[in-house]
Amino acid sequence: MHSAGSRGEDAMQSERVILVGTSEKGEAARIRGLQELDELALLVAQAGGDVTYKYLQSRDNPDDGLGPGALHEIAAKVEELQSPVVVSNDDLAPSRLHQWARILGPDVRIIDRTQVILDIFAQRAQSREGRIQVELAQLKYLLPRLRQSGRTPSRAGAGIGTRGPGETHLEMDRRKIRTRIKNLEESIAILQRERTARRRRRQYHRVPLITMVGYTNVGKSTLFERMTRRAQLAQDALFVTLDPSVHRILIPGTGPALLTDTVGFVQRLPHTLVAAFRATLDEVVEADVLLEVLDASVPTLDQQQDAIEQVLEEIGAQHIKRIKVYNQWDKLPPDTIKPQDGVAISARYDTNFSDLYTAIGRALTDFYVERWIFVRWDDVLKWQRIYQDVQIVQRQDTEDGARLLVRVPSHLLPLLSGAMEESP
Repeated sequence: MHSAGSRGEDAMQSERVILVGTSEKGEAARIRGLQELDELALLVAQAGGDVTYKYLQSRDNPDDGLGPGALHEIAAKVEELQSPVVVSNDDLAPSRLHQWARILGPDVRIIDRTQVILDIFAQRAQSREGRIQVELAQLKYLLPRLRQSGRTPSRAGAGIGTRGPGETHLEMDRRKIRTRIKNLEESIAILQRERTARRRRRQYHRVPLITMVGYTNVGKSTLFERMTRRAQLAQDALFVTLDPSVHRILIPGTGPALLTDTVGFVQRLPHTLVAAFRATLDEVVEADVLLEVLDASVPTLDQQQDAIEQVLEEIGAQHIKRIKVYNQWDKLPPDTIKPQDGVAISARYDTNFSDLYTAIGRALTDFYVERWIFVRWDDVLKWQRIYQDVQIVQRQDTEDGARLLVRVPSHLLPLLSGAMEESP
């Protein structure tokens, strides 16, 4: 299957790119392959490329890759469309990369989906930890792809697949790259210990941790902004959030909680990135509730959920309570039936947030318990603890103190043991 791609208005400043993919035979597999190429086109556009052509070949076994005939056909398109960059939707092993380069020629830059994603991550990383994580992923990807001479392939100039924190290391030899990888891993280990220490400090005055996960560019940043009432970089772009933000919020009818956002997922998120961002993704593993944010307005809803499930399984977070949040419901016809397995909202227009908060409250039922306690008026420390960590449901003042029906995180019950009494 072959199709001409769209050309943006600034195509003259963009690199002209041909996309290449494979799929199994059959109509369903072909449609899935086309959807993956469409997503790859979005990734390439975010990296600064202008897609001029899409090539999809159906094969009995896509893992076998493209044969010489298909590669010669692509080479002809490269010359015809003056598109010196070819992007493969499938990861290219070093041997396959060498085969492609031999047929497509030395003037064609060949990269794959993983390199495009790494390129975007490199442009988005803001914090020191984010930059270290991206560079580590880049170097681990680069190392096995060095030429037989032990040097990296020549990459003159800037372009897709060449940017980011690791760019200055593109001409390193294997020994220097391994040394750099070791240093980066040590830096990440230090940062991870610091992050763990911060989590432990949070544990003492612990409130529920709610973590948003979801496909990239589905409105997570907008939802985060609405729930925290804080300005967040919300824009129509992929992988805007690489560095997780944690903010304290108040869930109506439930109490305080911590809300955190995480990096967006895509189909076939590279394992190197999942591994490199493991410290960041630990915010997911530590969560009490996950908000699985989905774009309800697009036909690729199943693919979004598959991508999320894949990453959650890889990091061991598939067992955590989840609330499916069908965002961008405002884009659907008014008579669309709301989902039974989640909450339909519009983060952009603050629609149905009461349903979302109710769902969060139900999910946190086991987190809180209610108990009657008695606190003397002169017990200053106990009152400080109550106003800091406890929600007062009912209050009955007496001459000596107050009887309180409190809603408290179950792990804090021992701190109130001296004040607890039997429920009336």
